[in-house]
Amino acid sequence: MTIYEFTTNLDRRHTNSIKWRVKDGELPLTIADMDFRVAPEIEAAMQAKVARGNFGYEYAPDEYFTAVAS
Repeated sequence: MTIYEFTTNLDRRHTNSIKWRVKDGELPLTIADMDFRVAPEIEAAMQAKVARGNFGYEYAPDEYFTAVAS
C-alpha cells in the first residue's frame, strides 16, 4: 500500500487558484480544493506527457474507462 504525504500544505495564494482568490487574512470557504502535492504517479505521468511536446486531441484509452468504472 502506498502512503502519501498530507502534512505539508502548499501555499497557493497568488497562484491563480480559484480557492485562494480571497483577501489577505480571509479563509476560503467556497470550493473544495486540496492544498497538498499531487501523488508522485500523477506528477510523473504529466511530466512524461509534457516531455513529448505535443498536446493534440486524443482518444481516451480503454484503461481510462476501466479505472473510472472501478
